[in-house]
Amino acid sequence: MKQGIGRYKLVFISVLLMMLFSSPGYADCQVIAPQAQTLQQPLDISLGLNDIQFKCRLAEARVLSFPLDALQKPSVYTGQDVIITPLASARAAYLLPEGVYQFTLTAESDHISKVSMSLRDLGTFQRDNNLHILTISAFGGFCIALCIYVGILGRSLRNAGFYAYSGYILSAGFFFVLQEGILRIVFPAVHWLHSHQIKAIFAGATVYTALRFITLLLDLRLILKRWEYQIILYSGIVVLGLGVIAALPIAPLHAIANQLMGLVTLIGMVAVTLATAYALLRKIHGAGWVLIALLVLLSAMVFRVYLPDVNEFLHRYALIVAVTVEALLLAIAASERVKRLQSDKMQAYLAASSDPLCPVLNRRGWEESAQKMMTRHSKEGGVLLLLFIDLDDFKQINDTYGHRVGDQALVILAKILNSQSRAQDIVGRLGG
Repeated sequence: MKQGIGRYKLVFISVLLMMLFSSPGYADCQVIAPQAQTLQQPLDISLGLNDIQFKCRLAEARVLSFPLDALQKPSVYTGQDVIITPLASARAAYLLPEGVYQFTLTAESDHISKVSMSLRDLGTFQRDNNLHILTISAFGGFCIALCIYVGILGRSLRNAGFYAYSGYILSAGFFFVLQEGILRIVFPAVHWLHSHQIKAIFAGATVYTALRFITLLLDLRLILKRWEYQIILYSGIVVLGLGVIAALPIAPLHAIANQLMGLVTLIGMVAVTLATAYALLRKIHGAGWVLIALLVLLSAMVFRVYLPDVNEFLHRYALIVAVTVEALLLAIAASERVKRLQSDKMQAYLAASSDPLCPVLNRRGWEESAQKMMTRHSKEGGVLLLLFIDLDDFKQINDTYGHRVGDQALVILAKILNSQSRAQDIVGRLGG
């Protein structure tokens, strides 16, 4: 009896060990060529046509997906008895059937890079894909709305800085929408929309317009030395030019431009961040908001460019979140700047149109206000009343009691008129 129980225990332990050691290998896909590795490791992508061979042992259907940052025109080749179905997605995605089989993935690449691939069940993939589409679509809509609003604001204020900000938001929005493959869902056959070349152009435009806007917003040209300002200005121009060069179908120039874009962008962002910190020390209005925005963006750029393998979420979404936060902070800085300009403009207008002695308008201010009232009256109609006051024997007050007392009499009369007037009435001193 004891021997029978011991035999069953041995069989149970053996089965458990077999399940323990065989399950991971049975529910997995591995890369077997050009070099053997697991999907947990990023794949090295070479220039030109890439043939990647997989060997799968799946107990249930899974979805293989990967971004199209570096790969273009992916295709899958299998045996006749294996059917792999492509899925509509922002990323390249294929539904892999259960079983043991091999297949080959071919794709083109115009630059050397690394690609991370993931293998998930269908439910998890659909959930993550829908969340990704919703997030990037919301970001794109936010960029378009903010671009239109700031463009209208810049037109009304006739300020070139707002046009640069509008261009920055539009470029950033298009770059991330293209980068994250949202248009691939709508236009899956239009391969040039998903190419690295067009993304490089929008990336360069994003950096250039961002630097241009900040220099105009903070008037950096007025507070920096010439060479300091030129570092910021020319770094933006160089990045824009590198983006155009990266779009050219010339392999050597393309590779060099890609390598330099990240470096020059980082130099420009560090330079404008230091300049913004200096502007904050000089108490330039709005510099604090801009500095916070730049620090957030710089942190995300470090993860995106130099630490791509630390965390997949940070690599994929950190820069998008940072650009959103930066756009809001720069909008706050711009609105504060507008308020300051309007306040200064109003103070200048009041200084030019107010009487220096009495709390009423001077001749210039009264005539301008009266002209506006006459124009409005000619359109809307109504009744206008003009009251002209002449102080009798005012000269005797000055001669008898002095000009100081005469000035006090004018101030008292102005206060009486203001207290008896309505908000729409115009009170002014023409002379005397």
